[in-house]
Formats: sequence, C-alpha cells, structure tokens
Amino acid sequence: MDRTKRHNAHVRNLEALETAFEVVSRSCKDSIRRGENHEILALTRTCALLLGATLEDRLMTIVSSPYFPQDSEQRVMKERTVLDMWHRVLTEAFAVRYKVPHSKIPSLLPFTSAAHFAGMKSVLDNWVEPLINVRNSLAHGQWIVAFNEEREKANQRRTQQLNTQTLWHLRLQRSMLIHLERLIFDLIATQYAFERDFDKHWKNLRAAEVRISMNKSKEWELLLRRRHQRGKRHIGRNYRRLIETGQI
Repeated sequence: MDRTKRHNAHVRNLEALETAFEVVSRSCKDSIRRGENHEILALTRTCALLLGATLEDRLMTIVSSPYFPQDSEQRVMKERTVLDMWHRVLTEAFAVRYKVPHSKIPSLLPFTSAAHFAGMKSVLDNWVEPLINVRNSLAHGQWIVAFNEEREKANQRRTQQLNTQTLWHLRLQRSMLIHLERLIFDLIATQYAFERDFDKHWKNLRAAEVRISMNKSKEWELLLRRRHQRGKRHIGRNYRRLIETGQI
C-alpha cells in the first residue's frame, strides 16, 4: 500500500475510533446518571481501551502524513513500543523543524524550542504512558487485576492505574491528547503556527491537566445523578398534572 493510501486508511480508522469513544462515553454518562455501577465499570473500561487505541492511530496518522519525512517515519516504525514511537515522533519533528540532527535533540535546540520540547515530552511521560499501560492490560483481558509481563503475578501499579480511570478523567485526557496532536501537526506542517499558537494550545492542555489533578470526578458524577433525579421528578409532576386535568 502506498503512503497516501496508508495515511487515508489510518485517518478512517481514527475517525471510527473517535466515533466509538463518543458512543460508549454517552452510554457511560447515562449509566452514571442512573447509578448502574456494573455498567459504569464495563463502559469506563471500554472507553479507556478505545482511548488507548486512538493513541496508536493518532501516531500513525502523523507519521504517514505527507508533511512527515519518510526517513523519519522509518525510524519511528523501528522503535519497540508505542511510547518509544511517540518519543521518536517528537524528536524527529523538532529535528526537521529546526534543522538539527535528530541525535542532537534537544541539546542543540534554541532555548525556547528546548522548553517547548521538554513540555511536550512531559505530556508523553506523565499521561500517554499510563494510558498505554491501561490499554495493554485491557487488551490482554486484564479488566479487574493487571498482571506483569510474564503474567505470573499481579502488577499493583497497573491495577491502580485501571482503578483510577473514570469517564471524567478519560474525557479530559482525550482533550489533552488532541491539543498535543495539534502541536505536533503545527510543528511539522506549518511555517509560523507552531510558535504563534503554542501558548494557546499549551494553556488548554494545562487547563485539562489541572482539572485532572483537582480530581472532581465524584462531584461531576453526583451532579449528573442529581440532574437525572430532578428530570424524573419533573416528568412525574407533569404526568400527574395531565391526569388531574383529564388530558390523559
């Protein structure tokens, strides 16, 4: 398959995954409103699996893009893990942008560009890696207890990562990843937009990160349930009024 066809196929896959995430996310919100805990757990895990899968497709759409050099793509594809691929994408994108050998990134970057690199790398280390770990555990059927690579004993760290994922966290992490992808696209495809728009994208990315750290998931879920209960009471009052006035 030639590069253009591969890119188009990756874009279609990504669009399908994004649609699936939105569909399952809406179902999960409805389960949260109704307090259906078994459904919430199953649908949250499914959202995490889908979000983790989009990480790989987002990566593939970037490296197969006509804006990304083909030799850079080949180096990305030689990396062992998806996280290593993301790190290589970042290195290659900065190398092309600032005409620095990829082996000298970030040491030969200008100060501001090096700061941009460090900030974007921190997103990969702090947010992308845990999502990849969760996706891998779920893809191997480890939906309640995660195991080590040999599957001979439980992996407490990955199990904790599984248990801390909520729909609220996942939607905010999805927002962060969209802004990160936008920054990388601007880095490789535009002449001025990366430097011009970096602070705007970084502000939005950091806002999502701050909201995650505040951990308002329980409050958000409680708000959804209260609104659902108010809606049910409103429907009940309207129904009784229609009966009392003889309209039904």
